[in-house]
Amino acid sequence: MQNFLWPFRFIGSRLVLLILASLIIFFSMTLLPGDPAEVLLGVDAQPDTLAALHHKLGLDQPLLAQYWHWATGLLHGNFGQSYGYNVPVWSLLAERLQVSLPLASIALTAAVALGVLLGVFTATRRGTWLDLAFMGAIQLTKAVPDFWLAMLLTGFFALSLHWFPAGGFAGWEQGGGAALRSLVLPAVALALPQAAVLARYTRSAVIAVLDEPFILTARAHGLSERQVLCRHVFPRSLPSVLAVVSLQIPLLLSGTIIVENVFNLKGTGALLLEAVNQRDVPVVQACVLLIVAVVVVEKGLFQWLEMRLSPWLASGRNGHVA
Repeated sequence: MQNFLWPFRFIGSRLVLLILASLIIFFSMTLLPGDPAEVLLGVDAQPDTLAALHHKLGLDQPLLAQYWHWATGLLHGNFGQSYGYNVPVWSLLAERLQVSLPLASIALTAAVALGVLLGVFTATRRGTWLDLAFMGAIQLTKAVPDFWLAMLLTGFFALSLHWFPAGGFAGWEQGGGAALRSLVLPAVALALPQAAVLARYTRSAVIAVLDEPFILTARAHGLSERQVLCRHVFPRSLPSVLAVVSLQIPLLLSGTIIVENVFNLKGTGALLLEAVNQRDVPVVQACVLLIVAVVVVEKGLFQWLEMRLSPWLASGRNGHVA
């Protein structure tokens, strides 16, 4: 019965979180300094012209009426009209997601793969010079800000070696190879700091399992190091790794805002900064709500994944030697 009701509880709790997030996002926008109409028309605009634009944008309505109009529009897939671009917000998001979505996907995949491999590698060689060297490099990478790492990568691989473009996005119409080549350096700049964090946590989790008594028993029964890692160490370390990955996704999404601007990529991060500078409230609301929705759904999916993997994880927790 509990498993049957879990999907309904999952969807219901996520909807409540999204509704609360929409309320916070909408009403926090009213606290921003500046008048969107004045930004569009300039400070020398006449009062009657400002009043006409307020009426056109719906800014002369009560706040609750404005929220209700915006929220009901979201239910129909209408994110409103951009003040600055004068086009539907969803069309702007759809265009910019063609850059941000593959960038974030490549960066996350690279961060998880590199972080887990480095964590396991250093854990199985703890105390050696390789462990010390890699841990030193990991600590250094964690200390470097995203924007500074992005500039270092640009200066070396783009301006000096000319292996990758220094900025801009070639566009998918130019071919997948050219488009992906434009995303390599931004993805590396996003992935390396997150991989360093994940490697450190993975190393600690793996070492904690390797120090448990039943690992000695497994080795005494003739299991190879690879069998010990795959059958016992990795299942017990996986919950900690998944928890860290779920926390890194919001950090990675926030990092795209900076990295996209450094590499002049026209993604959602750059769109959000442009909208904030122009007081383009519908675009800001849509971008922030999209980020919140991704985080809320991602947290739920990781909970579901852990629940689905719990039988397999339990087989690695019980300490029995196969």
